[in-house]
This record gives sequence, structure tokens and C-alpha cells, in this order.
Amino acid sequence: MSQASANIRSVDVFGGLALLALAWAPPAFAGESLDIEVARPTFSPDAMPGFESTSFNRTGTWRAGLQFQYDRDPLLLFKFSEEIGAVVSNRDTAYLGVAWQASRRVGFRVVLPGAFQWGSNVPTLSGDGVGLGDVTLGTRLRVVDSRHFDLEADADLYAPTSTADRYFGERSVRLNAGTSVSLGTGRTGILLNLHTMLRPPVDSEYDFVLGSELTASLGLRYDVWQGHAALQTALLGRAGYDHFLSTPAENPLAWMSGISIQPRKDLQIDGLVGRGLTAGYGTPQFRATVALTYIHRPVVKVAPVAEAKKPAEVLPEDVEFTPPPEEVKPVPPQWHEGELARVEAQQIVIRDPIQFELGTDHILPESEPTLRAIAKVLEDRPEILAVVIEGHASEEGSFIYNYDLSLTRALAINRRLVEVGVHPARLSCRGMGETEPISTVTPGMTPAQAETALALNRRVIFHIVRQLQPGEAWPDHGTTVKVPWTGETHPVPPNPPPIPVPAKAPPPTDDESE
Repeated sequence: MSQASANIRSVDVFGGLALLALAWAPPAFAGESLDIEVARPTFSPDAMPGFESTSFNRTGTWRAGLQFQYDRDPLLLFKFSEEIGAVVSNRDTAYLGVAWQASRRVGFRVVLPGAFQWGSNVPTLSGDGVGLGDVTLGTRLRVVDSRHFDLEADADLYAPTSTADRYFGERSVRLNAGTSVSLGTGRTGILLNLHTMLRPPVDSEYDFVLGSELTASLGLRYDVWQGHAALQTALLGRAGYDHFLSTPAENPLAWMSGISIQPRKDLQIDGLVGRGLTAGYGTPQFRATVALTYIHRPVVKVAPVAEAKKPAEVLPEDVEFTPPPEEVKPVPPQWHEGELARVEAQQIVIRDPIQFELGTDHILPESEPTLRAIAKVLEDRPEILAVVIEGHASEEGSFIYNYDLSLTRALAINRRLVEVGVHPARLSCRGMGETEPISTVTPGMTPAQAETALALNRRVIFHIVRQLQPGEAWPDHGTTVKVPWTGETHPVPPNPPPIPVPAKAPPPTDDESE
């Protein structure tokens, strides 16, 4: 083995984060047609650039994105542990991607990369100039979708469309397949990507063979403002199977961190910075990325339900037809000033819907007066013995997700009512998910009108299911109650006097009957 080939396994880790162990080689070096990128964009919902996510959009949603990335020294040349220079010194990359949600569980994407490189210090190996990368065709499959645990599988096929000698693609077809797992509680989410890149070996002819690899990424996301801003950080690494975790050149590790902002529902802006943490090809000394994604959510088209037609009545010619009077619908009573909740029929109705943080069961402060008004109604009407808090959701998201969300929101209201003095024995909860919509989105609606229609389905209903009957004894609730989830003791109002049984009218006398 030559000194050059021996040195390829002893990369100087401290030499400015050396990122590829290349031997001093002639211009025909085979590695000029290899893909050195560590973080490849996916254009998935809620995904950091270069990271896969487990989120899925509504069926029919299109995501079109443009990602700009600058890398400093992603590819360096070493000889005998001494840095010779940057093979790729500066790289500006642009990724154009489109993703389409075909169904609740299946999505597709295509990504086209291009790059401009300059400033190489090694003329014989320079990849300076404009180049095209390998076009990527991918698919995603939702496997598990629950409240706190999601699992998806994905696969991307890389077609050999890249410009030769740019270190931006390879001469053969590659397949990158794997899975992503996310765990989330409240504002915080943890995401793990595990993938295998399957490729024919790329031999440098100097004892450096780029073959199939395992890629692993670990990310952390914290929602600063639910649905609008999130902080993200991640570690990305890969390891070649031939020299698994043994040679620095084939086992790079990189870090990146940034922020994701969604100023509008149809626009997402991501910005991040990062760098390589170990020696290895493709891990830059510095990286900066900005991604812009446009999100087109289609209007849900619901076919109108055809009303059954009644057969036309045939009337004799000498009979004058009088049309039936128009049905007069009762007008609901007006809300008085300051009135937020009241009893109507067998429900406690509220004037304003209870507001939650997007996608969570966290009740917003502006709904606190409404919850206290519901508690006051129950305090003033002690004969209401049982109320079912029923949560409903719109059709965005999967059935299981919407069911879990509607139930946890009903439970959050239950907890808050108990905390302000309602006895827990008077309350129960159930989630209905998206199964009972009261409003549908119809063709021709604008996006704003469609959102208004969907918002009507995100509601909470307070059903009165049991009331004290005349002569029935009050249940013994005591004067205090322990809150089930904290053990704190709260006072409860004492029982009022029993409801009297109305006296029966005496039977009529003989004189009255006559």
C-alpha cells in the first residue's frame, strides 16, 4: 500500500475539520463523480431542511419549495495528515422540490438540485463551475399516526442526471430507503431518521471505496409559537458498511440548527446554520441554509346530498290549490350583555367557541371567562346532575389524530371546570373526532370561506344528560373534593333543599262532576 493510500485512513481531524481523505491523484480520479452531500432536503411537512419528518398534509395538498444552501470547504484534500487544499472550497446549492399528498397515508415528491462551485485550491481535482445534481423521485407512507407517536416509511430513487466531475452526483442509480419515528409531548418533539443508501461501489483507486451506507439523524423541535414558529436542532451522520465507524473519511457527522416560521398558512420559511463535527466527506466547515415553501391546501369538495323528490300531486281541475304556509324557524334568543353561557333545552350553550393552541389541548387565556361562565351556570342550576363534554374536530388530519385531539380537548375543559369549583361527579367526556360535521366545504368556496366552514366543526358541546327529579334525594357530594390529577382539595357548594313534589289535585266531587 502506498503512503498516499495509507494516509487515507488517518485523516487529520483537527486540520480545519478535514472533510474528505483524498489521495494526491491525477485528474481522472474516479471520486469526482460522487455525491458528498450529508443533508438532503425532503420538502416534507414540518421537516427541517435536510431532515425527514413524520407529518402528513391533507389529501391533495401540494408543497413547492426552493432551498438555497452555502457550504464552506465541504471537500478537502490531505496528504500524510497535512491539508493540501480545498477540492470544493465554496458551494452554492439550489434545490427545487415538489411534494404531493396523494392520500391520507401516501405522498410523493421530486427534487431537482443544482450547484455553483468556486475557489478550489487543487486545480487537478477542481470541481468548480455550474453543475446539475441527481434528480430524486421519492414516496412516503404513513405507518402509525397517534397523538404522541408517529412512524413513517420512505424511499427515494436517485437518477444519474448529474454533471460529471462536480462531486454532486454519481454515475449509477441509487436507492435511499428507511423510516422515521417521532415522539411528542406538548410543544416538544423528538425525531429519529434511519436510512440505508444502497449504491454500487465508487472506487477511488486509492484504497477509498464509497459504498452502501447507514445514515442516522436525531432531531429536536420546540414550538415557540404553536403553528407559527419553532426552534429545531439536529445531528446528522452516516457510516459506510465496509468500514463501519472505523475510518473518519467514510463516517462523517454534522450538526445544524435553526428556526422554522410560518407567517401564513400557505408559506413556510426555514433558516439554519451548521458545520461538520468530525472528519468525513461532505461535512462543511460552515453551512447556511434558507428554504421557502409554498403550501397549497385544496378546497375539500363534498358532493351535495340529493334530496328525495316527492311525487307530484295531481289535483282535479276544479280544486283550487292553496300552497302550504312557509315553515317559520324559531329565532334563538339574543345574548344579553356579558352573558357567555346559558341552558337551552338539554344543553349548556356558549356564546363564543373555546379557543385552543393549534393542534394541542392547551386552552387559550381568552376562553377563561367562558369556562367560568359554564361553572357559574352549573352552580346556579344544581339540579343539573350530569353533563357530557363532547369534543369535535374538523376533517384535517387522520381519523385517529382527530379523535385523540377532540378527546384530550374535552378532558382539558373537564379539568379546568373542576379547578374552578365544579364537582367531577357532574362531568364526563367523550371525543367524536370528525364523524359529526355541522358544516361542509363546497366547490367554489374561497380558501378563507373553506377555513371558516372547517372551523365550525372544531367545537365543544355540553350535553345535559341527567337532572334531579321532583322528590329525588340530592347525591351526597360533601363540601370538599380532591382534584384527581393533583390531589388538591377544593370546596364545593353545599346541597340545596330537596325539590318539592307538586301536590296532586284532589279528585272532583259529585257536584263538580255534574
